[in-house]
Amino acid sequence: MLALTALLVAAAPIEVLVIVPLCDGAQLACGAGGLGDPHLPAHNLYWGAKYGAARFLEDSGEYSTERATAAPLPDVLAQRRLVRRTGKSERPVRVLLLAYDGAHIDRAMRDFFDAVALRRADLVVWMGHDRLMDVAAPALARATAPASTAVLACSSESYFKPALDALGARSVALTRTFMAPEGYLLDALLDNVARHGVDERVALRRALIDAYARYQRITPAAAASVFSRLE
Repeated sequence: MLALTALLVAAAPIEVLVIVPLCDGAQLACGAGGLGDPHLPAHNLYWGAKYGAARFLEDSGEYSTERATAAPLPDVLAQRRLVRRTGKSERPVRVLLLAYDGAHIDRAMRDFFDAVALRRADLVVWMGHDRLMDVAAPALARATAPASTAVLACSSESYFKPALDALGARSVALTRTFMAPEGYLLDALLDNVARHGVDERVALRRALIDAYARYQRITPAAAASVFSRLE
């Protein structure tokens, strides 16, 4: 019975929630055309563009879509997508990606912190503009069993970490500088989670550095300066 229980636990998918506020050209430089349209995900810089979170996973061929919903959705959500990643020698990983209308970035931020505090997934990821550069973090009480977190946004160690520490959350990936929160980083994160689990921070940082150096065409040393040392 114990052996069977262990097998069932090992086979259970790791749940990851990814919150993506769509890039809003009124808030920051997203690029021309639909890249900065905060209401439409299809061409948005952070979602449907070449290196957007949803499109990059889709184009990689390593994820199967369990469910994709464009409508009807709450007004704050532009799109919802549930995907699954599997490998022969890996833990399966199930990923819920939520694209928030960029005009509702403050709601997205509140939902992010709520998801961490209430452990809506094993790992909760914020991916997009660092809204805490513009507004104060919400008042947060220490949570009983918060989720692990990753914040792929500019200088997230300075802005997000104090609030996440107040919750008692374990941060597994943060940044120290301005950066591009693009889909290849999410892919690297999920690949590492499948191989090593949620909390292997040293291996995760290495994976993020390698991906960033490759796609940004910079040296590994330059890429390493972007990601916080959390080990």
